[in-house]
Amino acid sequence: RNPEADVEGHDACRKISILSSLGFGKTVDYKEVYTEGITKITIDDFAYMKQLKATIKLLGMSKEVDGKYFAMVAPFVLTRENPLFNVEDVMNAILVTGNTLGDTMYYGAGAGKLPTASAVVSDVIECAMHAGITLDCNWEADKLALSSMEDAERKFFVRVKDADEAKVKAAFGDVKMLQAIKDGETAFVTPVMTEKAYKEKAADFDVLS
Repeated sequence: RNPEADVEGHDACRKISILSSLGFGKTVDYKEVYTEGITKITIDDFAYMKQLKATIKLLGMSKEVDGKYFAMVAPFVLTRENPLFNVEDVMNAILVTGNTLGDTMYYGAGAGKLPTASAVVSDVIECAMHAGITLDCNWEADKLALSSMEDAERKFFVRVKDADEAKVKAAFGDVKMLQAIKDGETAFVTPVMTEKAYKEKAADFDVLS
């Protein structure tokens, strides 16, 4: 009845914490995972996505970059080339990128009374079959040190008020400009930059999203 856990990203946060712990072999505390929901996303944001032939989805993301570990939950812009683009309705998916395998996706129903009941009964049976036995899951109790999200790199979709193209490019560099859907508004996609660099540049603008 209360969708807060879904729309604010709390459920995805717990899931990415578990997956990160399994993937990296140490405990990832969900309280330390940066989490942002979708309640600030507007219909205007999706109007801009049509120009990019993209969509917006709430994702849990976890990765290792040069020995640093990052985990976060936030709305991401996905183009049609991304396998997660077509995941809709009650379906869930996990996209895993390997250094030699490339991308592989695990896809299936993640909500609804029957899929949920199936998962619960499966866990109960697994526990009953291994009563008194501790199964090896290669997951240490030691906490994994997550790096600050300010060091994470990605592109940013940005909407600002009362800023022309010249001012935007002077601040953010080689951006992809989008056609404004409202007067007095400028929208663009930044080049790859750190979260810290983005925040420093965005501080000089009236950011809408």
